[in-house]
Amino acid sequence: MKIALIAPVEETVPPRKYGGTEWIVYHIANGMGKKDHQVDLYASGDSDKEPLYNLIPVVPKSIRTLPEIGSDTKIRETTKLLALVDTIQMLKKQQYDVIHNHASWRFLLFSSFLNQKVVTTHHGPLSADYQNIVFKRNKDHYHVSISNNQRKDLPQLNFVNTIYNGIDLALFPFDENKIPDARSGMIFLARLSPEKGAIEAAKVAHMVKRKLLIAAKVDLVDQSYYEKCKPFIDNVYVTFRGEIGHDERSQLLQSARCLFVPIQWEEPFGLMFTEAMASGTPVITFARGSAPELIKDGETGFLVNSSDDMKRGNWIIKKTGIEGLCEAVERIYAMPEDQYRVMRKACRIHVTNNFTVEKMVDEYEKAYYKVLEKK
Repeated sequence: MKIALIAPVEETVPPRKYGGTEWIVYHIANGMGKKDHQVDLYASGDSDKEPLYNLIPVVPKSIRTLPEIGSDTKIRETTKLLALVDTIQMLKKQQYDVIHNHASWRFLLFSSFLNQKVVTTHHGPLSADYQNIVFKRNKDHYHVSISNNQRKDLPQLNFVNTIYNGIDLALFPFDENKIPDARSGMIFLARLSPEKGAIEAAKVAHMVKRKLLIAAKVDLVDQSYYEKCKPFIDNVYVTFRGEIGHDERSQLLQSARCLFVPIQWEEPFGLMFTEAMASGTPVITFARGSAPELIKDGETGFLVNSSDDMKRGNWIIKKTGIEGLCEAVERIYAMPEDQYRVMRKACRIHVTNNFTVEKMVDEYEKAYYKVLEKK
């Protein structure tokens, strides 16, 4: 097959630091190349050039590296749209079997100008009204969800399949003999935004008197939330590290007692969950969005109902909200070494069986062929 992959241009592919979608695009590009498909990756010019795919620069550099663009949300949005206009012009000069869109609703604005098959993977929630105007207009296109829960807001879309995001296990080493003990801290790895629940995590850390490291990207739109977080950062129980690269991310995951990201929204997937479990690090989070699909309660961590009015399951932790999170943290720390060791190994096995790059690429290849069979 001849495949075009359309990446967001805000970050490089793969991302230098924080970035989920860009890692997925990178793995699909390499994975399809390994399967002898011809892959053209439309991305920022400072993305990685690899022998398994052709990099076609859409913009010279990723948008977030440009101060004159990254500091103004309106200029940033206009730059993204102009980049897609240029992308469409380039695509019209080629003939692909499949154009795989990872740039969401913005790309679909222009998809009617292409007489080619477009598959859109949704990396974000399907609950934003302004985006859904575009999705509904293109509901008969081919869509891929990254969790079953993600579909609930727009079930009328023509979903080809649910394909879980995959990670490269080689990038997340697992040492079953390395056991973070009760002195090890928890880690929060995600964007510093209201949706991810950094403040809730910090509150719990203070309540149970356990250390929490927040290593998080602070985007322009989340600056006000960062200011709200500052009072909780005392460098005793809560420490703030900021955005980190992959190597440091991997090291921190291996040394943390658990990943603690009490999500406050319907998380479409959450790569941080699978990255943590691949490292043998149990996860504590609220049972929202994709979390119950990814985390095995009591086996790879603990799920907690976010409130009495929003119960998503009969989990081991019966308390809800902040009280439930506190109990889950205490359970992780009180766990005997042999039980904790079993949980760590179960985390790695769970990811190996369900959330690898190889499995993801196989599923996308099947989806492409399924689309090609349709008129």
